[in-house]
Amino acid sequence: MKQIVKDLFQRKKFVGSGLVKASLSFMIAFMLIVGLGFGYILHSIFANYEGIRQIADLNTQLELLESSLINQETGQRGYLLSRRSEFLSPFDRGALNYKDASETLFEQISKIDMDLALENSIVDLVKIGDTWKTKFGDVQIEKTQAGAIVSEKELADAKRQLDLFRSQKDILTQKVEVLRAERRTEMLNHLYILFATMGTLFVVVQVLMLNYLQKGLLRITRPIIQLDRAVVSYEDGNMQERLPDYHEDNEIGRLVDSFRQMNEEMQKEKQALENTYRMINTLHQSRDLEEAYRNVLRSIEMLMSCDRMSIITQNPDGNFSIKAVCFDGMVSLEEQPLTEEATDLEQLVQGGVSTIYEDWSVHRAEGTITEWLYEKFKIRSSMHILLRKDNRIIGVLSLMSQEAGFFNTQKKDRLEVLSPMITTAIENANETYRIQDMAMRDGLTGLWNRRYFEHVFDTQFHQDKWNTEFELGKDSLSMILLDIDHFKNFNDTWGHPEGDLVLKHVAQILQQERRKADIPVRFGGEEFTILLPKTSLEEAAQVAEQLRTRLESQSPSRKYKITASFGVASSSGERSKAELIEAADRALYRAKYEGRNRVCVDQDAEVEL
Repeated sequence: MKQIVKDLFQRKKFVGSGLVKASLSFMIAFMLIVGLGFGYILHSIFANYEGIRQIADLNTQLELLESSLINQETGQRGYLLSRRSEFLSPFDRGALNYKDASETLFEQISKIDMDLALENSIVDLVKIGDTWKTKFGDVQIEKTQAGAIVSEKELADAKRQLDLFRSQKDILTQKVEVLRAERRTEMLNHLYILFATMGTLFVVVQVLMLNYLQKGLLRITRPIIQLDRAVVSYEDGNMQERLPDYHEDNEIGRLVDSFRQMNEEMQKEKQALENTYRMINTLHQSRDLEEAYRNVLRSIEMLMSCDRMSIITQNPDGNFSIKAVCFDGMVSLEEQPLTEEATDLEQLVQGGVSTIYEDWSVHRAEGTITEWLYEKFKIRSSMHILLRKDNRIIGVLSLMSQEAGFFNTQKKDRLEVLSPMITTAIENANETYRIQDMAMRDGLTGLWNRRYFEHVFDTQFHQDKWNTEFELGKDSLSMILLDIDHFKNFNDTWGHPEGDLVLKHVAQILQQERRKADIPVRFGGEEFTILLPKTSLEEAAQVAEQLRTRLESQSPSRKYKITASFGVASSSGERSKAELIEAADRALYRAKYEGRNRVCVDQDAEVEL
């Protein structure tokens, strides 16, 4: 018990500390109620008793008042009958006593809360006595001293005045007694109410205390029962059992917090495991390198939330480049060469150990991009995981945070376990891309082939996509279809190797003259085509004319000159693929018909060259 009290004074939390405090509080409240109640009762008794005593004193003073007046009347009557002066002493003494009694009486009625009529009656009674003295007592004595005779009528009037006083006094005495009885009854009723109130408060305090103790016991036992259920459910593998909602800082609260943290960690591990399986499945489904980069970054984002992620690989020329960046939930696949940071990356790769930079303000890689990330995006820590499989390192996975010390060894170890799977997915996607690229390339010229033309047209320039991107007339998809003039003569005159050389030469010029978004394709035989996204018919005709001019001015051999005929068509979403090809083909045949080595546009939309 002593230890419990000591812990309470030291404000230590323990199981049941709230109940102990509540019990002490209720005990103190009970003692205060009893103490204050009895104190108030005693005060009330003394206050009411004082009032009753004053009322009793009022009767005493009335008796004294009557006695004083009787003494005056006795002295006066004795003097009138005997004319002896010794009878004047009782008269004078009674007069003095009457005065003192009346003054005391007035003081008492000023202190007592009484009815105004009763108060006036007492005042009137005193006046009756004063009137008897001044009108009859003093007058008759003075008349006798002067030798005159007091008549019977005067004596009768004095007696009537005295009788009036005595009758009024008796009435007042009865009224005062009634008042005294009422005050006594009022005091008793007040005491009854006080005792009843104290009893009620006692019962209320007891009920509140019992109710609080019951709820307190439930607050203690309920979390223990719920915690026991949760432990049993965890043993059965059920992680969904709800933990008790208990937050008090005591042994049970700390136990519940420990189980809550354990549950959160288990949930995180479970979620991380699910995300890992999902990541593996997603990576295996990557169809190309860009999709693999995108899937890696989004999967890592689910496993480990941070402010910025990137994949860095080393190109065949030995330089490092950022291949993909994930920032704010968006993945960018725009390649960014790394020059100034190359030294740190080479040291990281050669060291063969993943690295954590806990605080960029203390140490970070040197370079423009690193400083840009530090200043603009407030990056303060990073973790760099080597993407390796066996002894091969294909790149670095960089994770960055705006919080210093965000990364730790546990996070690094988790990602290092996944590093071989990420590496395999990137390599598989890269190999798939290489095979697909080979399948989509023309073996002789290196240009895209007809299969790629069909694929890119169906996937990137679908009719539905035109309607949203090109906004019917604001942007157009144009197509140039060209055919080498008299190509059969090259094969017949100089042989097929020379014909192949001409085809390669034309393909080289198409690659050199193409804009970034243009797609040159070997359409078949000596026929080529170029898809020009977001290009009007006029712009496409100008590109075709530039190609025609260069082909005419350049040749891989001095033995001959190469020319070609060009057909140009355009669509703003109103034509299908077949209709666009047919329009360009019609323009090509018109160029041949008009003499070859020229550019003709779709007749539905003629332009000046």
